[in-house]
Amino acid sequence: MKESKDIINSSNIMLASVLTMLLLAALITLGMLTPLVVKLTTGNEISMGAEYFNDRSAIPTAALVVLLTTGLLYGYFGAKKALLVTGLTVLLSLVFAFISPFGNLPLDVTVPLTGMAVVATFYKMYMAMERGSWILKLKGISAHVIHLGILFILIGIVASSNMQVEGSDIVTMDYPGHFEGQNYIVSVTDMHSVFEGSPYKQYPGSSYATHVTFDVYKKGAYFDSGQVKYITDFKWGQTFTTTYVDRGVFEELFIAPKALNESSGEVSLYVRTVPFITFIWGGLFLMVAGIISLVLVDRSIENSSPKAERPLNGKQNNGSKVRKGAKK
Repeated sequence: MKESKDIINSSNIMLASVLTMLLLAALITLGMLTPLVVKLTTGNEISMGAEYFNDRSAIPTAALVVLLTTGLLYGYFGAKKALLVTGLTVLLSLVFAFISPFGNLPLDVTVPLTGMAVVATFYKMYMAMERGSWILKLKGISAHVIHLGILFILIGIVASSNMQVEGSDIVTMDYPGHFEGQNYIVSVTDMHSVFEGSPYKQYPGSSYATHVTFDVYKKGAYFDSGQVKYITDFKWGQTFTTTYVDRGVFEELFIAPKALNESSGEVSLYVRTVPFITFIWGGLFLMVAGIISLVLVDRSIENSSPKAERPLNGKQNNGSKVRKGAKK
């Protein structure tokens, strides 16, 4: 066990975590730059969907969570117990992947890993409360609030990207849109078009916008009303749309027009439901709050240290003067 203790230590865990984060950042950066490089070299346009990033970042993300959990447990349990708990967590993830309780492989693997990491973080926060002074307690808690924010962001990314449901349907004022796997029905209440912007060539406006107003029903009950635009820009020769967004606590709803036929009053609406995306915003808030609290605590400690040293230095100086006078 001596060799394992030499290998499993705080420095090595931190180094492995940093290297894993660098690998994860490199994969994401490569995916973001690939379309640009292809466009510059070949002139062709490609796009990297969520599947590209999910498939390549899954293993580094899981490894990062395991390393963070090991680092949190190592300080209090030591190498042997920390490895035991982490190993059991990984084993539980493999069992979840086999039995698939959530019906989604990335989610099945993520739940045990992030669950143990969250428990370890709260345990460290509890242990930080046993420190002597309140400022040391606050410093310890602030650091682990940042850890908790990172975990919430990871949970939000995995859950929202793997559990989102999307679909489209042709909707008219007489026929509401139904979207498979989603609890929402969209009914168009009005559709009209106007020219917008300053006159351009033979057009009274630089763009032609069709406003689509609709009501949203959730599980058969009225939920909200909204409006989207389908805009044709004559000046730039492009067509683009606006998006209706409802940000709820447990899920977010996106509605956008894909195409429309103004003469028949038909509009193809794209609807996407993204659950648990609130974890991302909550994680960002926790990270910011933890960082601000940690900075304020560190500054408070720095400001209080010189004040505590000055009287001590003064006594030493006065004493040295007395001793010099006595010798004379």
